[in-house]
Amino acid sequence: MTLMFTASGIRGIYGDSLTVDLVCRLTKVFVREWNVRSVIVGRDTRPSGEPLEHAVVSSLIESSCKVYMAGVQPTPIILWACRKMRVDGAIIITASHNPPEWNALKFASIGGLLLDDSDINKLRSAVYGGACEKNSVSRLGRSLAFDPLNQYIDAALRHLNVKAISKCNLKVVIDPGGGAGFKATPMLLRRLGCRVITINSAPGIFSRRIEPTPDALKELSMAVKAYNADVGFAHDADADRLVCVTDEGEVLAEDYGLAIASLHVLSSRKGPLVVNVASSMIFKWIAEQMGVKVYWSPVGEAKVVRAIIEHKAPIGGEGSSGGIIPAFFNLARDGVFGAALIVEALALRECKMSDIVKSLPKYYQARDAIPCSPSRYETVMTRLINEVKDMDVDLTDGVKIWLKDRWVLIRPSQTEPKIRILCEATSKDKAHDLLEEYKRLIEGFIEGK
Repeated sequence: MTLMFTASGIRGIYGDSLTVDLVCRLTKVFVREWNVRSVIVGRDTRPSGEPLEHAVVSSLIESSCKVYMAGVQPTPIILWACRKMRVDGAIIITASHNPPEWNALKFASIGGLLLDDSDINKLRSAVYGGACEKNSVSRLGRSLAFDPLNQYIDAALRHLNVKAISKCNLKVVIDPGGGAGFKATPMLLRRLGCRVITINSAPGIFSRRIEPTPDALKELSMAVKAYNADVGFAHDADADRLVCVTDEGEVLAEDYGLAIASLHVLSSRKGPLVVNVASSMIFKWIAEQMGVKVYWSPVGEAKVVRAIIEHKAPIGGEGSSGGIIPAFFNLARDGVFGAALIVEALALRECKMSDIVKSLPKYYQARDAIPCSPSRYETVMTRLINEVKDMDVDLTDGVKIWLKDRWVLIRPSQTEPKIRILCEATSKDKAHDLLEEYKRLIEGFIEGK
């Protein structure tokens, strides 16, 4: 039984480590510890989402809360609505990019800000300390059906050049992967005047791998070429991620969607750029081109958002996972609005997606995840730090080792029992060789060698 307590959600396999009883306890502790009286509840399209939603809503009503039931919605739309409606918090039932048998609870406080690591530790301690039994209830709460989608799209359109985009009559292929973006992204792009084609859009039917990696998006690549489309977009199950496909059918690395969006936003809005330490060297190049500063934050949406707020950045994100955070509109990883930003960039530049990509420096990444029990994380990482202590090392999050024209980042996963290794270099061979070198090292540490 594996249960992960992280700022990315309390994740587990439904019916195994993630039970209805645990979900009820988590919900009641959240209500009490964060003084929640009004809350939005949403979910992705996983089959387990509905019974978990019932458990969450029942617990909230028992705790005297006013519950806005948003149903199936992208995570970024729930977080946007949480801030705009000024409710006390949100609970989102989604395991994001994890396989279908997994699910999770994401908690957000006032302002739609996801709980950070210290908050999650507080939640965990309270749940396993039995404090959730002390809730006092004077009256039952109530639930209301609530659909924030139209409000979200109307607000998004006010931040976009609708006239310029409509004039271009762009053709777009969208692959929501059976996830919660099946309605929102096509609807927004159609309102922008795009001709939209969808594939893998039946909600809850995961006909490809949920995580939108290049290997999972071959069908989207073929569809973009077959329909002679201008661009293709793919999401994960809750549409907080965005991966782009060029008009030539090239599936771009996760960083490049954020890179194109960042160049576009920084051309008209002042401020620095914030990305996590697992993001590409291309963001250093972008900052130099735009004459702004780049700040590197720890990995995790909650941490990046807090850094964006601190540095007053108009945009930022997690290039390493296709997460675009358009802070001037939504303080969340927003794959729906991110797609609109890319479309706007194409319209205003009056050029092809492939031409934009060719104008950017090319970096190559290689990555892998090595199974490792969380109980071994500290030992493995301590040995690694000792091994590389004389090198150029960044300990912002995990261990990032800077080498000439390349780098490697090793860090424990927040969402799976694995240690992730990410490498980047100026050639595929350099990236691959670097990955293999550090895989052997980490595997040895895990085995106790």
